[in-house]
Amino acid sequence: MQDKTIQFNTNSDGTDTAGIRALAKASKIAKKYNISDMSTDEINEEIAESRK
Repeated sequence: MQDKTIQFNTNSDGTDTAGIRALAKASKIAKKYNISDMSTDEINEEIAESRK
């Protein structure tokens, strides 16, 4: 069975950029609200519900 979660790693030379900070903040927020392991199907369902 294939895991449908979106997984990615960031590789950086340590340079602090706005983009890296944004990804780190988004990751922290996702963990705080226990949504960091949502599948793409679950994400799409949430988006569809919010558009109703």
